[in-house]
Amino acid sequence: MKRLALAALAACALPRAAHAGGFYMTDRGVRPVGRGGAFIAGADDQHAVWYNPAGLIHAGRGLLLDASLVNFNNRFTREAQPPGGGEVVTFRSVEGEAAPLPIPTLVVSHDLGVRNAMFAAGVFAPYAAIASYDRAADAPQRYSLLTLDGSALAVAGVWAAWRPHPMLSVGAGVAALVGSFTSQLAFSGCPATVTCAPENPDWDAVAQLAVGPIAAPTASLGVQFSPHRMVTLGLSGQLPLWVDAAARLSVRLPRASFYEGASVQGDQANVRFNLAPVIRAGIEVRPVQGLRAEFAFVWEGWSMHDRIDLAPRGIGLRNVRGVGDYQISALSIDRGFRDVLSFRLGVENHTRLGGAWSLEARVGASYETSATPPAYTSVLTMDANKWVAALGASLGYGRWRFDATFAYMIADTVAVSPAEARLLPTQALRTGPGAPSYPINAGRYELNVNVVGLGVRYAFGS
Repeated sequence: MKRLALAALAACALPRAAHAGGFYMTDRGVRPVGRGGAFIAGADDQHAVWYNPAGLIHAGRGLLLDASLVNFNNRFTREAQPPGGGEVVTFRSVEGEAAPLPIPTLVVSHDLGVRNAMFAAGVFAPYAAIASYDRAADAPQRYSLLTLDGSALAVAGVWAAWRPHPMLSVGAGVAALVGSFTSQLAFSGCPATVTCAPENPDWDAVAQLAVGPIAAPTASLGVQFSPHRMVTLGLSGQLPLWVDAAARLSVRLPRASFYEGASVQGDQANVRFNLAPVIRAGIEVRPVQGLRAEFAFVWEGWSMHDRIDLAPRGIGLRNVRGVGDYQISALSIDRGFRDVLSFRLGVENHTRLGGAWSLEARVGASYETSATPPAYTSVLTMDANKWVAALGASLGYGRWRFDATFAYMIADTVAVSPAEARLLPTQALRTGPGAPSYPINAGRYELNVNVVGLGVRYAFGS
């Protein structure tokens, strides 16, 4: 029973980690996504707060507002091999679903009357899916995830840029991941003292953990250098996100008669873990007027997400048959994540249409490695090597710019054999060496994502 509550904390405490570099489905922002995320050397509007704050110096006084729909499609076909060998069993496939909610960006910039400087404040949500899966009593993925409904996360911050020389600009900012996170999943509560059919739903407990309020700080620094009018170099870095938040755990004990009279006491805990630092670098070339092309490289240090520290506060189990009462102690959970590399290319062309009208067309592509080793892949933390292709356009009229983009991500299929899978179900009180246990994350994972975004930018008057 001690394992039951500890694993409930461990599995529920995580954000939807490992899509597109561990946390996000794709990179963000309507215009930058249209460039394949290659927007480090060429960052020149309010989206620079995410990619390279040095680029704010070119943003001017203005307001940027955009929103994207992230359509997430995931299919998991589970496999399992009974303890001691035997024929591999294939379960029915399940698909992840996420509500088609617009993911917004709102950033305002102004020089505040300071020469060669620009300041910005903004808030935006991660391009992540709040996914739900089959909630049936016998759902094959239930020991990894049932739903993330109720989660709401955003990044809020302030940034500044300064141009000490016509060829050089520098920028910095401080921000925080804020909001709350909710996750629900099932656990086997079959004890070692009772014979239970493997994964019998009557012995399943359902746990829900609500983490928050979250206020995880971070900071960023960037530089842009233009040694020639046709070339700009960009480099930026973002510190890790340090998550240290209160949490509330709710556990519904199994329906089996063994648990009659048992109860969970207390529901408070604390959750701590780190999310990846990021380093971005890019070079943009402008061979002819109006044409821009950038190649960028991004490193995300997801190996820093190596564990989760869990500290229950007064959570215990009472009147468990043959066991009595338990108090839950602190625990660290290994995660097994690894660093991510991505390579990006974006091309953008600006054309004057006459009068106050203008048109920008853009295309982009990127390739990114997986943050999750196959042995630790599950529907909760699913990632793969992936390609993203994108198209975008902006229509300008006077002080207004209207943006649109479409991006499609396709990921490698991840096949995890029962022999290499490392995630086991939590089975309370199964402390005997003969207690059957086998991995829950073996199987086939298929993922694709498309993004449709619209935005508007308005330049303030002098």
